Amino acid sequence: MKKALEILCICCLFAASAPIPAAAAAGGGWYRVTDDGVGFYSQPSDASDALFTLEKTYYIYASAETGGYLEVSLFDNTGGFARISGYVKAADVEESLTPAEPVYPTETLTVTAGTVLKSGADPSSADIAAVVSGRTAYYYGEAPSGGWYYVRYDNAFGYISAGCVSAPDIAPHPTPIDPEPEPEPPADDDQQTAAPADTSTGEIILIVLICVPAVVIVLLLFMPQKNGGKKPRPPRPKYMSDNDTFDDPDLL
Repeated sequence: MKKALEILCICCLFAASAPIPAAAAAGGGWYRVTDDGVGFYSQPSDASDALFTLEKTYYIYASAETGGYLEVSLFDNTGGFARISGYVKAADVEESLTPAEPVYPTETLTVTAGTVLKSGADPSSADIAAVVSGRTAYYYGEAPSGGWYYVRYDNAFGYISAGCVSAPDIAPHPTPIDPEPEPEPPADDDQQTAAPADTSTGEIILIVLICVPAVVIVLLLFMPQKNGGKKPRPPRPKYMSDNDTFDDPDLL
């Protein structure tokens, strides 16, 4: 018995001293974009501008957190969408459970007019590549300033004017952000009909208890009494005068 206790203590000490797996690093896990205008940054710094805004209602996976920024990535190099890594402010997103597919929308845009892929969301920014009408651009998000899309075109990332491509048509994620509460089940019909009956019976009893004493009091107050409630006055005695005789029947 003593030997078994010693072995148990050694096992407990070993388990307590074992290192925590790296997967439990701070910030790791799924997060959801629940607001408009959440930026995707190239650097974890407030001095940098967001490359584009993330699509509301969708999800991102964070591998770590650095100075209030989550280190995240989008896409997995399938379907023409190359993987891109960056940062998102931790305060701008909400922690989430493992989401249902799709995690993030895969939207392609068709070039409707020849233009130039730009390094910034500005006509004066540097040119990256010529964009040919009819070709496909892979959509990553809209520039924070609006009017430009951040895309991948011919293996290059950059901005393309919104007026030169088809508009993205992205539906919200199938999982609602605020699920509607389940409706309460309807009350049983017997209970619905019984409740008013109980209430009516109680009201009737209360009315009877109030009215009966009132009627009795009224009857007692207004009931007529004989002689006005006074005792009858005795007859006035008659006295004999000098002219009366004992034969007078009134004196008998």
